[in-house]
Amino acid sequence: MENLKVNNRTLMQLNHKKYIILLLTFTFLLTFCKIAFSSSISVSPNSLTIDVETYGTATVEVLNEQGSPSINTLVTATSGNETVAMVSPNRGLTNPNGQAFFTITGLSNGTVTITFIANNLSAPLPVTVVSNIAPCGTASSSGGGTDEFGPEKMNDNIEKDDCSYHWIRTRNEIGQKKQGWIRLDWTNDVTISRMVIQTTDCNESCGEDSEDPLYIDPGRNIGSGIVQYLDEDEITWITDGEFYDEIGDVEYLFAKSITTKAIRIKKIAPNPFCKGQQSNPVIFEWQVYGIPSCN
Repeated sequence: MENLKVNNRTLMQLNHKKYIILLLTFTFLLTFCKIAFSSSISVSPNSLTIDVETYGTATVEVLNEQGSPSINTLVTATSGNETVAMVSPNRGLTNPNGQAFFTITGLSNGTVTITFIANNLSAPLPVTVVSNIAPCGTASSSGGGTDEFGPEKMNDNIEKDDCSYHWIRTRNEIGQKKQGWIRLDWTNDVTISRMVIQTTDCNESCGEDSEDPLYIDPGRNIGSGIVQYLDEDEITWITDGEFYDEIGDVEYLFAKSITTKAIRIKKIAPNPFCKGQQSNPVIFEWQVYGIPSCN
């Protein structure tokens, strides 16, 4: 009987030890899970626009339940359409700041979603790959060069090195200032993010001297203008912004991507600080970056 009591006491002690071990193990695992497993994942920027054959960078941040960086956490990356954009590397571990970095390369004109996954969490990154869509539009202007200097020279995909240009009349026959404008129209809606206007700087360009038919006098650059796009009603013009006191090529970024069938730049004028002719500004090429492509 005494031995039976000892055995029961020993069994109870063993069971109690097992219970303590199980409780400690559970507590450890619960604490480990809170620390080891991520509770949030984010990617910046929240959207990305890049040109064909260029690249951008995405930063993925993973945090644990305490809001601290989740270190050495595996992040995988997948492109929804690898013919539009490719992501590399396709996986990586977070650094001491809980971050992993990825490169997005634009391959063709279009839109795609890059998806980043850490544990059971995911974060999408919308990517737009743009190209010059001006050549598939129709160019017009308020007047100026004709024939070999006509408006179609603004979007013929022949850049300034070849001295192919259109010029805008900004003074009338008696020398009074005249508001000049340029315009591009597309048959269907396009979505645009930025544009580049190739023009002269303050100095002459093209042609050896004034006897050369391609010669451009100093001071014929595009220095200022108001940028507008046609509203969906195809009647109302909406002002996006303006540029002024520019010297050389004008690079303009729209406030946000706009969808339209036409854009224009009005009140075109040369830079007033450039010496020279100060009239009839020159446009070698008007490049507009957006989707869909001209192909």
